[in-house]
Amino acid sequence: MDAALGTTRIFIGALILMTGIMKFTVPKLRAAWSGQLRLARLPFYSLTFWLLPVVELTVGTLLVLGIWSRPAAAVVLLMMLGATYVHIVVHDPSVFPLQPNAPIIPIVVIGLATYVLVGGTGAWSVG
Repeated sequence: MDAALGTTRIFIGALILMTGIMKFTVPKLRAAWSGQLRLARLPFYSLTFWLLPVVELTVGTLLVLGIWSRPAAAVVLLMMLGATYVHIVVHDPSVFPLQPNAPIIPIVVIGLATYVLVGGTGAWSVG
């Protein structure tokens, strides 16, 4: 169980970390991210556009390292609830270039983040 929990934590952390990196470094994905926010009509566009990738980098790193895993998993859970909402209300596949339009990935990550939130850090943590 400890290894399964640690593997899940590291997987989620790497996924979220890569997502944050891509929003800053890949122009096509940054444009898709902008389109998702605009089409979902989320408030505070500029703040969300820049702050959420920073949060992804932060919680992704915390999860990979196994530091403050439960709070980081809770943040991921909240982010994925928001992502699920975006997937449900936005019907333009061009703003989801690397994933299906249906909220499959956010729902899977919600389940995995809940596992870490309940189970804790697991194996291979520095914290």
